[in-house]
Amino acid sequence: MSTVFNPRFDPILLPGETATLITPSEHIDVQCIAVGALPEYLHDFGALTAATWDVDQEDANLEMTQNEFAQLRIRIVDDMKMELNNLGTTKQWRTAKTNFYLRQFPTSDDEGFLKEFLFKSSEFFIWQKDTPRFDFYSDVALTKSRVKFSGWRFRIRKIAAKGRINIIISGWPSQLP
Repeated sequence: MSTVFNPRFDPILLPGETATLITPSEHIDVQCIAVGALPEYLHDFGALTAATWDVDQEDANLEMTQNEFAQLRIRIVDDMKMELNNLGTTKQWRTAKTNFYLRQFPTSDDEGFLKEFLFKSSEFFIWQKDTPRFDFYSDVALTKSRVKFSGWRFRIRKIAAKGRINIIISGWPSQLP
């Protein structure tokens, strides 16, 4: 059984399909009972000071309800860097020695490869009331730090059987089951 990444950005699950959701604290076997589109949401995280990381910026609007999770991707509107700030032990965009970040989403037509790469690599998942946190950095002072989110929401029910695929939710596990 492997963890799934969907490069085309189709829903990770369809109704009737099963998965094991791997959160930082538990593994939950589920069946998808509904999928809905989350076409686009723009959030302004506010002003940024030049050459200073602005850390732990929350967006509670991305939280889901009980027995729901979201599959989201990001497009950064303004000239800044953004890190997904999971807890240290579950950091998704991290190696043993450094954090990785997304940069401003390209607007030029000749940057198709970079657009595709940034969109694919920005995928993350939100489980129920987990609040995503982000760190931002800009070389110059900004009055706005805007990010576009789009994706899918899933309504699930817990099941007794093992899920067909593993989906890492709200972080990066220290161990797979």
